[in-house]
Amino acid sequence: MQDPSMASSSSSTSLQLGQVSEKLTRDNYVLWKAQFLPAVRGAQLLRILEGKVPAPSPILKVLLDGKKKEVSNPEYDSWVSKDQQLLSYLLNSITREVLAGVATMTTSAEAWKALEVMFAAQSRARVTNLRMQLATLKKGSLTTAAYFNKMQNIKDELDAAGKSIGDE
Repeated sequence: MQDPSMASSSSSTSLQLGQVSEKLTRDNYVLWKAQFLPAVRGAQLLRILEGKVPAPSPILKVLLDGKKKEVSNPEYDSWVSKDQQLLSYLLNSITREVLAGVATMTTSAEAWKALEVMFAAQSRARVTNLRMQLATLKKGSLTTAAYFNKMQNIKDELDAAGKSIGDE
């Protein structure tokens, strides 16, 4: 038989999401997102982050001894724990200037949606700018290797933005 104190400690284990090496600023959303999301997917929390798994009801109505009673829903407590750890991970991965735009959000989904809205236009403009850079890039006095590396860096940034282009 398992010790009840052991059972409760295993259910409250904190999520292991790791560190984001580069915090979100006003200028690096695409790259930040590329490093932030794999940890969230790996922890199987993407659906909570995207708001596709809403909070369950905090109270359950059950029949006990022939009477309807309200009891605490353990699924709600588990969801809140995951959501708040995810929100903490998100908030700890952004800079102070960006934090100001999401500081009042109480769930990870609210904060995520606010960040997406905040950076949507900027991301589109960045992709357009990168495509323009690639189209107008000239070798000039660059070595062939430096020219190729510059093209590859632009391609990598477009890939990170979800706008892949072919190697040719």
